[in-house]
Amino acid sequence: MREKAIYNKSKLPLILGGYYFPPKEYVTILIEELSSQYREIRSHKDIWFGSIDNPSIDKRKLRRAKMIVNIFNTAHFPVEIGQYKFNAFEEKQITLSPSDSLYREMRTKKFLRVGKQNNDLFRREFGLKDNKKLFNFCYDVRTQSSGMNGIAYKGAIDSLANPIIKFLSSSSLVNLPLVNLNIRFFSSKRINEQGKVLVGPKDIFFSHGIADKNYWIGNNIKDFKYAFAPGPAWEKRMRETGYKGEIFVCGYTKLDSLLNGEYFKNDYQKPCIIWMPTHGYVLKDKGRSSFPECLNLIKQIPLCYESRLALHPTSKMNMISRNKKILPTMQELIDADVVIADAGSTLYEAWILGKPVIFPDWLCKKDILRHFKHDINNFEYRIYNEGIGYHAKDMQHLIELIEVALYKGMGEREKEFINEIYPLELRGKAGETAANQLKDIASSLGYKI
Repeated sequence: MREKAIYNKSKLPLILGGYYFPPKEYVTILIEELSSQYREIRSHKDIWFGSIDNPSIDKRKLRRAKMIVNIFNTAHFPVEIGQYKFNAFEEKQITLSPSDSLYREMRTKKFLRVGKQNNDLFRREFGLKDNKKLFNFCYDVRTQSSGMNGIAYKGAIDSLANPIIKFLSSSSLVNLPLVNLNIRFFSSKRINEQGKVLVGPKDIFFSHGIADKNYWIGNNIKDFKYAFAPGPAWEKRMRETGYKGEIFVCGYTKLDSLLNGEYFKNDYQKPCIIWMPTHGYVLKDKGRSSFPECLNLIKQIPLCYESRLALHPTSKMNMISRNKKILPTMQELIDADVVIADAGSTLYEAWILGKPVIFPDWLCKKDILRHFKHDINNFEYRIYNEGIGYHAKDMQHLIELIEVALYKGMGEREKEFINEIYPLELRGKAGETAANQLKDIASSLGYKI
């Protein structure tokens, strides 16, 4: 790279090789002499090209040439840097010096494509457009075949979003956030760690599950101005852990269809026992899940029961063909007379539906208590520490508790606990409640409903 002095002899500004040359001025550029840019600039009839050491040049007046730079904002919200504003999915040409601090700042923003020429192709490939829908329910994947979330979580997000969409006239399921309001099902902490599209000022948090896991406590969702919660216990927990945004209590939309009688229980001619583990963990305290141990343990349940496995979507994805549709555990929840669960959403879902739950303490309790020991208000910590529900000390004890659970059903303690998580008055009405609250948010932001 060599620094060269350039003089534009013309009375008009020139744009050559991506650089801007004002009329009748000396400027400098750093350029590779074998580059096509160099050849384009050098060959122009109105350009004088020379050394910066030329004695005829007043070095006090020399300044670096500005570049003509394409900037494309891939974010679904306007971005302002200095005096420049980039609207959502907008491409703009600006003139900047390569040494300008604003140029360096722009290059650090992952959501800005700086100096790229194929922005129309990028826009089409990832479906970035001025969407006409007011409410966008986001999968947060570039394509439905990309990565764990694209396959494993689609069914879960559909089951949460569709009960709301039926009450909204302008809504859609989309891969990535678009303009207007976006309902997103992953915490801002996870979004940032996985390099997903940043949380925008009109994005709304709606968890993809109802379990705690310290996943959607205050600090983990702090980038969202709005958040939905299933009940008062969750609202309190979010506030106590530092969430400052608006909270809307709506219930748990995934179970609307089950609570409203849209699924029918299969008759197996014997009690149905469903083991519903959360996804497995590969790092510390992996005993928070009973997967994969449950794959063999379930075989010990006597044949006088209909025993079945209902795996977490990510566990299913690892065990079946990637081309097979991953469905949420709706039918299994209806079929179950007793549920075996550990520390995921299915334990809460079972209780909401009035199903007794047995916990395999010998597999999970130690790791759950250790993992959440610094947050004793964590819901899963409380379940194991306070002994809420049926807790088995080994597999033989679990088998004995099946008959107890079938006979006694849910106890008063778990009924009281789950009613705080998801109150009775919202059950079966969560989709409509959430839709009305989304309309209120839109109205507050100036949208006409």
